[in-house]
Amino acid sequence: MKESTIATKAMIAILCIGVAVYLAIYFVRGWKQDIATTYAYAYSLDVGREATGILVRTETPLMGSGGYVDQILPEGAKAAAGDPVVLLYSDPSVLTTRQSIRTLETEIEQLKYAQASSTQSVDAAKLDAQVISSIVSLRSLAAQGDLTTLEDSALNLRSMVFRRDYSFGDAGQLSALILDRQNRLAELSRSLNQVSTTVYAPVSGVYSAGVDGWEGVVTPAMLDSLTADSLDALLHEKHSPDPSAVGKLVTGSTWYYAALLEGADTGLQAGRRYTLNFSGDYYGQVEMVLDRVALDGDRTLAVFSCRSHLADTAMLRVQTVDVVTQQLEGIRVPRKALRVETETVTEADGTLREVNHYKVYTVIRSQSWGQEVEVLYTDDSYYLVRPVDPAAANRLRAGDEVILNSSGIFDGKVVR
Repeated sequence: MKESTIATKAMIAILCIGVAVYLAIYFVRGWKQDIATTYAYAYSLDVGREATGILVRTETPLMGSGGYVDQILPEGAKAAAGDPVVLLYSDPSVLTTRQSIRTLETEIEQLKYAQASSTQSVDAAKLDAQVISSIVSLRSLAAQGDLTTLEDSALNLRSMVFRRDYSFGDAGQLSALILDRQNRLAELSRSLNQVSTTVYAPVSGVYSAGVDGWEGVVTPAMLDSLTADSLDALLHEKHSPDPSAVGKLVTGSTWYYAALLEGADTGLQAGRRYTLNFSGDYYGQVEMVLDRVALDGDRTLAVFSCRSHLADTAMLRVQTVDVVTQQLEGIRVPRKALRVETETVTEADGTLREVNHYKVYTVIRSQSWGQEVEVLYTDDSYYLVRPVDPAAANRLRAGDEVILNSSGIFDGKVVR
């Protein structure tokens, strides 16, 4: 009984010692601060100024009378003088006839393709892949809620299915189908011509259905005398389109953007090219030339010009954009990764001066090493930096593991 008691006490003692060692290790680890790290990576940034302005073009409104408008030309298409641009109808049922004509035209085109394919080998797998691709594209547009090209995508899918169905048809059957569709098309076209009015292009230009009433109010001729105050007054004006206008033609090859920027020190220089980021009714970047800069108190007027993207911007008028004044490239690090180290230096006259050095500490093998950097840009959550000496062997590089929140970091410290 006595031996059993001694053995029990020994086991309890060993268990207590084990628990004590475990708790000691736990507390030691708890007092030791683990470092947190992340990875730096290359980053480019557009630094710009916000501007509100108006697009200026040479425009000719298209006038007509009719309750219903049907575009012959798509938005942004070029029209020569005398080309038909718009059809006007007084009866809404004619719109259904017009849609039937478009469907027949597509069917005839696809039947002719199938007829030509019947005399040569047809890659059925390729046609199937095109049908699947059209379905996926249509599904993606519907999921995103993008209806701008939905009609064209649906028509393309129908065309692919139609082409696949008739690719292996009999030549005689295809000829009969083509003749039938052509007869129906001719009949509908005759009925349509009797109740429609065609509007022709008076001059050559780029067609746009967007008429906003600013046509003739702002013109390129007025840009030389435009001031910041007069532009501000224009931006507060309201204009309504002419009820009889059915579209317009942009007749000039160059369009302009007159912008109003806050502040006199914008850093803009006439003659230079700048990138304008549109993010309202049109999403895209447009490279433009700054033709004129005029300071007016605490505001700046800037007039940009461009000879491209005319079809994309033909419907735009008053827009807010970002004018990119500087493009920065560097290494992005979190704000916690940047440390400021102050050094006291002695000037030639014996005075003392404090100099700040900005460093980012990285983990190399198991030690920390500081790389001196220059801050290019400051954000709420990160810094954009670059090495002070870009040729140094131990400079900060994209992909380096940087230290975030460890105190007492110095060169050579073992952190792992």
